[in-house]
Amino acid sequence: MSRMRVSDAERDQVAEVLREAAAEGRITLDELDERLGAAYAAKTYADFEPVVADLPTGAGAPVGRTPAAAGGRSPEHGDGGDALVIHSQGSVTVRKGRWRVPHRVEAHNKHGVTRLDFREASLTSPVTEVHVDASWGMADLILPEGSTAEVDVDSSWFGVLRSRVDSLRGPSHPHFVITGTCQGGSLQVRHKRSFSWAGLRAIGG
Repeated sequence: MSRMRVSDAERDQVAEVLREAAAEGRITLDELDERLGAAYAAKTYADFEPVVADLPTGAGAPVGRTPAAAGGRSPEHGDGGDALVIHSQGSVTVRKGRWRVPHRVEAHNKHGVTRLDFREASLTSPVTEVHVDASWGMADLILPEGSTAEVDVDSSWFGVLRSRVDSLRGPSHPHFVITGTCQGGSLQVRHKRSFSWAGLRAIGG
């Protein structure tokens, strides 16, 4: 099995594991770049093993707090309205677990890694606006199962935008309107998909 060839979908799944590990502080940004290169260069299952061997591949890591900004100040604040504004620069910013999501969320984190996980969050509106600046960095938005998202993000300057979520709004599920920019960076919008070697093999057929 270790000598079997891998597919592009499998490389993407391993990349998701690595980005999540970086967002949780398990690996540094330099390690992330190095491992992503190895993951996308992988030809067989054996090539994946050293890339993720020291990372948890189960249902997820313990819930953590969003890292504080330089000087010990929190990088997030309300703007006086129904919005959550997160300011950072070149750092790892994570919101996950149980957290209150107002009508609008803004995450500004150029050159950094941003992960917003809405699966266990308390949504205060049937439609949630999310604005992300992930230029020259990476952003990962994980939405609740069944939710939909309209994505309008500027990735025109060497950016990568991936959305794996339906855009047509349903009658009883949360809907997200996602805007922003990821020029020179990457942003993906998805539902959660757990990593497993068995899952990789299933994708590969």
